[in-house]
Amino acid sequence: MHRIQYYLDRTQSMPDWVLHFKRVAKLADWHSSPIAWFSLFGIAYQLLAISPADAQNITRKMVNQLVIRLQKSEPDTARLTALIELGKFHVYKAGEVKIDLDSALLYLRQAEELSTTLHMLKEKHQAESILVIAYMERGDVRLGESSFSKLITDCQRTEDKATEADATYRFATAQRYITRNYPKAFASYRQAASIYKELRDSEKEIQIYEQIAGLHADMGELDLAENEFLDVLKRYKAIKYAKLHYTYSWLAGVSRLKGNFDKGLFYALLCLESMNKTQDTLSAANFYGTVAELYMELGKQDQSIYWFKKTLQQWQQEKLPNYSLYYAASFVVQDMIGRHKTQEALRLIKNLVKEIPPVTNIQKGCIAQIFAYCYNDLPNYSQAEKYYLEAIAWYSLSGNDFEMAQKAPKEVGEFYLKRNDLKKAGFYLRKALAFSPQKNAISTVKDVHFMLFKVDSTAGNYLSAIRHFRQHKALNDSIFNEVKSRQFAELEVKYATAKKVQQIQRQQNELEKEKTTRNGILAGTILLLGLLGVSFNQYRLKQRSNQLLEAKQLEINQKNESLQHILDEKELLIHDKDNLLDEKQGLLEEKEWMLKEIHHRVKNNLQIITSLLHSQGVYLKDKAALSAIQQSQNRVHVMALIHQKLYQSDRLSTIPMADYINEIVDYLLVTFARQDSVRKQMALAPIQLDVILAVPLGLILNEVVTNSLKYAFPQQPGTISIELTVVDKQTYRLTISDDGVGFPPDLNPNRSRTLGMSLIRGLSKQLGGKLQINQMNGVQISLTFTEEKVGQPEVAHEL
Repeated sequence: MHRIQYYLDRTQSMPDWVLHFKRVAKLADWHSSPIAWFSLFGIAYQLLAISPADAQNITRKMVNQLVIRLQKSEPDTARLTALIELGKFHVYKAGEVKIDLDSALLYLRQAEELSTTLHMLKEKHQAESILVIAYMERGDVRLGESSFSKLITDCQRTEDKATEADATYRFATAQRYITRNYPKAFASYRQAASIYKELRDSEKEIQIYEQIAGLHADMGELDLAENEFLDVLKRYKAIKYAKLHYTYSWLAGVSRLKGNFDKGLFYALLCLESMNKTQDTLSAANFYGTVAELYMELGKQDQSIYWFKKTLQQWQQEKLPNYSLYYAASFVVQDMIGRHKTQEALRLIKNLVKEIPPVTNIQKGCIAQIFAYCYNDLPNYSQAEKYYLEAIAWYSLSGNDFEMAQKAPKEVGEFYLKRNDLKKAGFYLRKALAFSPQKNAISTVKDVHFMLFKVDSTAGNYLSAIRHFRQHKALNDSIFNEVKSRQFAELEVKYATAKKVQQIQRQQNELEKEKTTRNGILAGTILLLGLLGVSFNQYRLKQRSNQLLEAKQLEINQKNESLQHILDEKELLIHDKDNLLDEKQGLLEEKEWMLKEIHHRVKNNLQIITSLLHSQGVYLKDKAALSAIQQSQNRVHVMALIHQKLYQSDRLSTIPMADYINEIVDYLLVTFARQDSVRKQMALAPIQLDVILAVPLGLILNEVVTNSLKYAFPQQPGTISIELTVVDKQTYRLTISDDGVGFPPDLNPNRSRTLGMSLIRGLSKQLGGKLQINQMNGVQISLTFTEEKVGQPEVAHEL
């Protein structure tokens, strides 16, 4: 892999240095370097970075098109642009492939020659500035520095200050990531900032100071970096710069490493808000990862995995090897292992590696760690140990100067601690503490101290054990407290509310725009028809005048002309008919899209209600109230699933009941933490039902299964069976049964006035169905219903 990409990949290899680069393409065609040396994992998604990534703002498909264009182009400005773009692409492309650098040099030298021929000095300087990076990337630092010196001299001679600033910016980043000459990097950054200030380009000047702050963060100087980022943020706001999400992402990452999760979550949510507001979703995967990482630090596993899955999905669409891709996959795999789906997790990572093979040392180290997680759970400890040690070896080849390499010894130490191999456990855990604390997350250091407490106390080294426990406790107390917990909940609700307001406003604007467009089209159509009518009338009058003036011998010719006119008119009408049919089809597609959007909005609103109920439950102490809140959440979730199915499906009025029922049961099993003790047994016909039927059926299913999970299996395993069968045309039967303890002897389910039974009977009546409740080897509830009877009076006979 080329060295710039190498060091950037060490910072998480996120294409923010690639994607984020578009943001400063006008600056030096560079921008954004991730926090390079200081927190590969958490900042892997959070802290946007800077680096020469302008080549990656074009895709492989675009590159192929440029190559084809190059073969057919003349020696003109279009060819020159294509040569420069292809050169940049190959310079900054990931992977240790010599042929890429050779291709880059070939394209850039051709660009240099052509720009000289065309007397295009600025483009010549641009090609030469990228050549500097190519020389340094292939290891010829001396040639790169001498070429840079010549370029700057020529820029000063020709007063090309803009290119001088851009080239200095590029050179600073090369010193930062290739030679790691930090003093020279700082000096070059400040020189570039000085030139931009002279050019009165405030935006680019501030962006340089943002990279200086990032370099301080790379070096572990987190307090200084945070103050500098806050100053950058203030200056951006002063010039009304809109895309503040990149700076917010940096601040979120610095806060996470310092253990200030309240500030971290605050900045992460501001980052998403700014991204959505500006519609600049180029680095959305990284920002999603920021939120995922913070939720993981907070112990909110479900929310964290939700965002990690979004991150993984977005990276997979790129089809490029990237550390952030494998890092997100590692958390998804660990979640699957926690849900006892280890074999499925192993298949996931094997398929991912086959689809997108890793190319850098840290990517290979991350893959080795994921395999270690899987084999450790199978359990195949020899394979797990092999992969853990392999991961450490790969990270060592990368210099070990990033957060993931610091976490790896901690995980290996934990592995040996669980095997009671105290000597090896202590060795790797102390190795994890040997890294600079400023470059490691406080949460990681906290966990290492706790495990060393266990090692030393077991080994009888009690003084050392006490010291480690005190350090663990102090770090733990600094991270979590009651005030921060309340702040996290408030931030989540505030972000969700603000996002919903933005969505509603955006939807209203879109509807107004569509209404205006529709009215314009209608007015134009009416005007056109009027003009056509007037023109046609004038034409007919003219024809009649000609008929009166012409002699009888022309009568036959006139009739022929009239016939030809009728044929022309018929073709025109046929053409108009085709246009109207096309317009009708477009309106139908627009209606379908709007229906899907409405279902999507309704689903989001129901999810907000669920979040609000959850937030309310945090402050409740009464068990009955908490139970009522949870049951209300479950009922809202059942209705939200309906709308999720509708906007995800091509059919906007019916629901696939098998998938719907499975999702409800799985959700309830997880909610009541009974997925390990209660087995589900499904026999569901592939039926599509109208929403009017699906909603009450889902609520009935929710009530019955909730009742079974709460009361049918006290401290014992059991089975819940669900059948959905077709009785005859448009008649179906839903049967829900369990093999639990049954109803209490003094309870008559047909006369019970509890909310759950009242809902079941009321919803059955709404469906016009026949409800039967039996107690044989548990409880069995059967509902027979017909599509034609929805909304009719109840015809069921209760037993």
